[in-house]
Formats: sequence, C-alpha cells, structure tokens
Amino acid sequence: MLIGHRYERTPGGDLHIHSHNRVQAGLVLFVGAVALAVPGAFVVGALVNEHSPLSRLAPLSWLLVVLAFLLLVALAVVLLVYTETSETLTLSRRDGVGRRHTRTLSGRCTQVNGAFALHGLSALQLRWHGTLHRGTTQLWLVHHDGSETLLTPGNVAVLPGTRRTDRWLGVLADYLQLPVPVEVLDPPRAAPAQTGEEGADKAPSAADKAPSAADKAGAGVRLFFGLLGAFLAVLELKQLLSLVTALATARIRVGGYRVSAHTYYWSEQPLAYAFNVLFGVAMVVLVGMFAIGCLRLALFGRIRSAT
Repeated sequence: MLIGHRYERTPGGDLHIHSHNRVQAGLVLFVGAVALAVPGAFVVGALVNEHSPLSRLAPLSWLLVVLAFLLLVALAVVLLVYTETSETLTLSRRDGVGRRHTRTLSGRCTQVNGAFALHGLSALQLRWHGTLHRGTTQLWLVHHDGSETLLTPGNVAVLPGTRRTDRWLGVLADYLQLPVPVEVLDPPRAAPAQTGEEGADKAPSAADKAPSAADKAGAGVRLFFGLLGAFLAVLELKQLLSLVTALATARIRVGGYRVSAHTYYWSEQPLAYAFNVLFGVAMVVLVGMFAIGCLRLALFGRIRSAT
C-alpha cells in the first residue's frame, strides 16, 4: 500500500499506528536526486568539454552559476533531512500517555507537540479545517477538562467514508474506548476579542513575546534560504548594473525565453525604452525585497514574526 497505516500492538498493550506515504517519499527522493545530479552533470561537462559555455561566462555570471549549484545541493539536503514522510502515533494505556513522532528519509525523528494524557477522555471529533470549497478533515481528541489534541497525521489525509480512514478511526476508538466519530463538525468559534481596557490590563508576558520552537527554522533551512537570498541578491546586482548601463547609453536590450533579444533606443522608441526600464526597476525592487526576506530568515531563523 502506497499510502496508509500499519497497526502494531506491543506485548505491553501499547498501540503503535505507523502512517506512511510512499508517494511523497518517492517524490522527495526523485527531486533530491535530480538536484544533486544537475550540478554534477554540469561540472563533468565543463571538465570534459574545453569549449563549454561555462568557460566564457563573466565573473558575475560565474558567481550566479556557483550559487545556483549550491542552492540545488542545499535543496536536496533540506528535502532529505527535513521532509517528514512517515509518522508514528504511540498510545499507552499502561503509562496513560500518547505521543506523535515524525520521521524523515534520513532517519531524523521529531516529537510533535509533546505527550498528551489518555485519561479523562471525552470524545473523538472529526472537524472541518479550511474553507467550504477547499479544506481538510482533522481528528481531535477531546478531554473532559476542555483540552484538545490533534491526532491527524501530517502525511496521510483523513477522508471519512473511505476504507482506510474508517479502519483507522475504528482502531483508535476501540483502543481509547470511545465512540467512533461519524459526523464532521464545524471548527469551534474563536474566543471573542478583548476590549481596549481588558487588553491594557493584561500586558503580554516575556513568554508570549518569545518565539516558539515551531517558529524557529532549522540550520539546513536557514542555509538554504541564505543561499537563495545570496543568489537573488547577485541576480539583482547584475540586473541593476544592466539598468545603469541602459540609462547611461540610452538603450536597453531585452530578451525572452521564446523570442530573440531586442534593443530599444530612447531616440527611436522612447515609450518602449521607458516601459522596459521601469519594468526592470520594479523587478529589482520586488525581487530585492524577497532576497532581503530570505537573508533575514537565514540570519535570525524566524519563520514568522511574533504577534
């Protein structure tokens, strides 16, 4: 089975549910292999062929090529180290706790959201997550004290009515001694916003301001975005130099993927010349902002700003 669950019961009475997605794992392996093979093929081609186009590149273009190759290698490493392709849900009535662990192709194991208690259980609930036309179904474990734990694996979709999901729900409900959820409920409404006086009385604490572990990027992700930011920065530097040359010579050369390059002169085609210069400036600003965001993520490791 390419996508599904494998159930394991230990002699101690624990239940292990291994959720696997071999389609996702195969795609990660394929993309990673291609990302590693492309730089190697170019390097071998440049060493074997003395008249390779790489030998005639300008220094700035050479730097772009090197950064692009490093970016591909970093992409392969990030996919193999950080993409979670399998997940294990461990339920232990003997210890009274449950845990979720994810595993990558490289063997990196991560616990999801810490352990949760298996006593004082109220119900299993299927809830709709997302918009009406585009969303997913999630399974939540509800306790009597109002706390909730998400049990949906990140690599296998929950599709009520299918054989795979119905068996998964049945095994969970049987082990937890709870009714099998049938109806998909709407998500609970968010708590009402505080008024100005209430918000002023309750100042944010240092723990609220501190970034959570989920907001922190790993070293491999920071390296990848650092290389991406450097690549975009060098690319924009090259584009900026081209714009400066275009303004100094009153001509701009524009080329595309499917059309041949064309030169516009201010004296002959002022509108086309001005449009391409303004478009180039806009692209420099837009991609430059994206490059700054990538470099900021690489330096500070913050995936999102704390609110």
